[in-house]
Amino acid sequence: MKLLRNICFFTIIIALAGCGLSKMSTKYNTTTFTVTPAVLETHSGKINLKLEGKFPEKYFAKKAIVEFTPVLVYAEGETAFKAITINGENATGGKKTIFYEKGGEFTYNDIINYTPAMMSSKLELRAVANTQNEKESIAAITASITQSNKEQILGPVTLANGVIVTANRVANSEEVAVADHGYEKETILSESAVVYFLVNQSNIRTTEKSKDAVKKLKDFASQGNKTSSIEIKSYASPEGTIDINDNVSERRMKSTLKYTKWLMRKVGLDGARNTALYTEESIGEDWDGFNNLMSSSEIKDKRRINRIVNSVEDLEKREQAIRDMTELYDAIEKDILPQLRKARITVRSYESKKTDEEIAELCASTFGSGGEIIAENLFDLDIKEALYGVSLQMQSSPDNHELALTLYENISLAYNDWKGLNNIACHYLNNNNIAKANEYLQKAEAIGGSQNEIEINKGIIASWNGELTNAQKLFTNGNVSEKNQAILNIRKGEYEKAARFFKNDNSYNATLAKLLNGNSNVSCNESTASAYYLNAILGARNNNESATITNLKKAINEDSSYKKEAAKDLEFRNYFNSPSFQQLIN
Repeated sequence: MKLLRNICFFTIIIALAGCGLSKMSTKYNTTTFTVTPAVLETHSGKINLKLEGKFPEKYFAKKAIVEFTPVLVYAEGETAFKAITINGENATGGKKTIFYEKGGEFTYNDIINYTPAMMSSKLELRAVANTQNEKESIAAITASITQSNKEQILGPVTLANGVIVTANRVANSEEVAVADHGYEKETILSESAVVYFLVNQSNIRTTEKSKDAVKKLKDFASQGNKTSSIEIKSYASPEGTIDINDNVSERRMKSTLKYTKWLMRKVGLDGARNTALYTEESIGEDWDGFNNLMSSSEIKDKRRINRIVNSVEDLEKREQAIRDMTELYDAIEKDILPQLRKARITVRSYESKKTDEEIAELCASTFGSGGEIIAENLFDLDIKEALYGVSLQMQSSPDNHELALTLYENISLAYNDWKGLNNIACHYLNNNNIAKANEYLQKAEAIGGSQNEIEINKGIIASWNGELTNAQKLFTNGNVSEKNQAILNIRKGEYEKAARFFKNDNSYNATLAKLLNGNSNVSCNESTASAYYLNAILGARNNNESATITNLKKAINEDSSYKKEAAKDLEFRNYFNSPSFQQLIN
């Protein structure tokens, strides 16, 4: 008899519990669920789901707890967003409480990573309802008996179909970072000598002509290089009147010019008799030199003197103010002024260089097209010349990539240099071979460390692989170009930044950035399949069927794979039943 009473008691509990859930299941179609946007989109490699649920009056059972789980279902499987639990007014533990009499609503956000399989999919909202017993002891006793009766499956409800993937259509058009060879076709070398004069004198003394600086200048001038220029600058120390100092500076310039011409002819300088190569300038009072010498001197209170120089504009008053500092002027006159009575002779010559033809021939013969290195020729080229030789080979044979790769690899081996390896990686990046590019970047980094070019190229690979945070770090380290940064901004979903960079550009990525930033009144000016397809999307967003069909036809004619792509691309959902559209994709 007692057993019978217990069974009846449990039956009453089950009946009472199940009654509310059964009603919720029956009237589930009175609930509304809204997804924003109505068609899911992927941005920066993710799908952001915003969901709003509304429950009518006298729907949500007071003791009910409902777990809602949005699930994206596609051919290869399914991916669940996080679950959210909603409870009735007499239950606890949910994220939101819904009252029986007045109903209520909840909002929800979650993000999942996008994969290409998700393009053709449907978004389901799955829901499982349970009741919460008032006493945990009763719940524990009856759990095994009541579980199947307490749980009620609601739905599922289809919230959306497919994913718009236009934001993923970024072209891999980043600028690869080719390491510059560093070779200068024209290098100007220079040598200078300073001759000093006595107070108010302009004749060059014999002792000055025999100084080491003049000897070095003579040796430099006698090397036989072609002359770029011969420069003479003369100066005077700031003492006495300005007119007198200007005059003595001018006389020093003339005497030094005469001496220089004689000396250059004597040592056989190329162009020594060519007056067009000579430039002369009389500076006059050398206040810049005065300041520099004073700053590096041991003279007491030199800061006070520098303040006078920088604050008194009238030169004669400035000189007088300095002379008035009698306790310091003796040191100035002894240690500073003699070094300002001077003239500087500077000879500039072009460094002797191999011709481009010689460099190209030596590069090919030394580092060989067969992969060998001719050791006896190795030191006929330095590393800059060798790398420049590769660029010359590429100019003469732009389609012979194998030769360039061989030369770069052998040069890197011979000189233990990173640049050639980096440039091989650039070749593979241009051909979308990420694995080989990464292999050579690792080799380059092992030799050269974190060079800007290596960092940028690694950043491009990270960007293509969807590793956007790492790509940004590498781009920042490498001081990347604004164009590469703008393309990364598109991938990161920072469309406004990207559109600002591409403001006056109608290239593919520029047009994509503007479209994603909300401007559909644009058009791509490139004649490629991807550009035509993008213009078809623009036509669809502008409800222009003619532009959509015309551009889509061009895209398919250039690349037939766009036929299958368009058939499932929800950008064209308004035209799926259009005869013109169907004719294109079938």
